Amino acid sequence: MKKRLLVTLGVAGAVVGMTLLARKCTGGASMWERMAARMAEMPEDFPPRVMFDNVAATSEQTTRILEILEEREAAKQPAA
Repeated sequence: MKKRLLVTLGVAGAVVGMTLLARKCTGGASMWERMAARMAEMPEDFPPRVMFDNVAATSEQTTRILEILEEREAAKQPAA
């Protein structure tokens, strides 16, 4: 039982250590930012890049739509 606990703690510690090391090596960039940097190196007509660009555009449009809806909702509310 003790051995199992020690192995589990050792594995968990290794995973945490690897995660911290990976973040330090990547400069703390998010996965999305790292993917964007790699996709920028690819040709514009490369299918994974086209798909990534479409996802990024959809994300930006969704964010903008939500901002517009929040502005409209705030404009409808009477000022107190």
